[in-house]
Amino acid sequence: MPAISAETALQKAIREFNAWRFYDCHETLEDVWRESGGKTGAAGPADFYQGIIKVAAGLHHALRGNHKGAVNLLSDALRLLEPYQPSYLGVNVGQLVDGSRRCLDNVLKLGPAEIARFDRSLIPTIHPSEDGGNEQPE
Repeated sequence: MPAISAETALQKAIREFNAWRFYDCHETLEDVWRESGGKTGAAGPADFYQGIIKVAAGLHHALRGNHKGAVNLLSDALRLLEPYQPSYLGVNVGQLVDGSRRCLDNVLKLGPAEIARFDRSLIPTIHPSEDGGNEQPE
């Protein structure tokens, strides 16, 4: 089966994320992350893809009651995505960062004993950017 382009994979991953198919989103972007320099530690789009992967994985953990996994992954996702605000590769990163931060704050407030009460209404949706969002992070 031929590999799909990074753009096609990103659009598929966004659809999966927005349908709360967080594991599938992670799987869809994993190869794109690797091919964009993820294994080399290079910045650029690799950090952007990894940020989305970690938001998806963090939400997957939050929904399954894994407090520690949710905190670690959402925290790391925010660190990775913040430089890409307000938008990158057609994605409104600012909205995703804000929504992810609200989820992390809720998980932290609940703590391990109350993680089952995670507020699912806080789960963000990935939106397209209004400006095309192809600017590079600084």
